[in-house]
Amino acid sequence: MEELRSIESLLPLAPDSIVQLYRIFTPEVFYAEFMPRIEATRVFIDSLNGGLEANWRIDTLSVDHTLENFGTAARSGQTLYLSSSYFFCFRDQSVIRAAVMHEFGHIHYEMLDSTRKTMARVLWTDIRLGALTYLFRDGEYSGNARFGGHPEDSPEELFASAFNLFTNRPDELEARFRFVDRAHLPLLRELGRLVRESLSPGRGS
Repeated sequence: MEELRSIESLLPLAPDSIVQLYRIFTPEVFYAEFMPRIEATRVFIDSLNGGLEANWRIDTLSVDHTLENFGTAARSGQTLYLSSSYFFCFRDQSVIRAAVMHEFGHIHYEMLDSTRKTMARVLWTDIRLGALTYLFRDGEYSGNARFGGHPEDSPEELFASAFNLFTNRPDELEARFRFVDRAHLPLLRELGRLVRESLSPGRGS
């Protein structure tokens, strides 16, 4: 409860309400209610797997039912872990879509060759110096998941957020670019180009 209160202003519900939802949605109740959305998430993951070599694909979706991992989306090997809270706190499937896209952004970052990874590091440094990482907090673009995304942490996190936004919410991202100093736009366009290249053949290391 205390950990949730530290980010209460960013949550769609009060911490005590979230704890109550975890009590209500035991695994049995959870799967009975949310299986259609879990299946939709699986189908979406399979669509993103298309074109990837087998060793890069997500082959397992694991739903985490622990309160300690509230709001967590993470990948380990070929397994994608998704907190059950994404389903019962955020009734909008776009929140789950954004989380999955972000995790696939990590995959595409790992597939970059050394030259493109160096470029990603340079762009991250320059975008931070321009105080522009706020543009890529991808949770702000989907539902009430305002605490999603932390592009200021590393080049890989910036790339994963940018991957989600350039491919999943391009119109909204472009709308925000209109309010940025024009001198910074080439940096942002270059990041978009790097994301697009990651989706093209010959992107691997």
